[in-house]
Amino acid sequence: MGTLDQQTADKLIVAMAGGDMHALEILYNAMYREIFVFLLSTVGNTQVAEDLAQDTFIRAYQYASGFVPAGYGKSWVYQIARRLTLTYFQKNGNHATEIALTDDLPAPDDAEERALNAQVIAQAMERLPAEERQIISLHALSGLTLREVADILDKPLGTVKWRHAQGLKKLREWLGDDIGCQ
Repeated sequence: MGTLDQQTADKLIVAMAGGDMHALEILYNAMYREIFVFLLSTVGNTQVAEDLAQDTFIRAYQYASGFVPAGYGKSWVYQIARRLTLTYFQKNGNHATEIALTDDLPAPDDAEERALNAQVIAQAMERLPAEERQIISLHALSGLTLREVADILDKPLGTVKWRHAQGLKKLREWLGDDIGCQ
């Protein structure tokens, strides 16, 4: 599957605008998990996150003809997911609940220790404020730059950098310096 870069995402979205379902399949396969994790970190419910993730790719296909390629294809897909999340909260109470990455996600099955570490990290992530958790999830789990995270969340870059640093500081305090946060 591999990591999808912004320019490749641009090309896939342009192809989708021309009706290319294979391009949608490639984009979906490359981005579904990171979109799902982003949504789960926002809504805190696995089923809702799955539904919103599916809707994200449906909307991406529907709106591909309005996409202007500028090297931000992945960010554009995240913006769709973010808008769907905002709509979800408007319909279900206008507040972002304190939610978390939970052990709903499958743990790596190659080592019991890795599964335990993932559970410990997920529990620590639960303790973070929602915005810090979301920024760290987008940056660390999805591989987006902090600039891209700022664009997706429609926040100033300085705010995103500050929240990211604060979240990592808390995680280091709770988990120790060996967690691999950079």
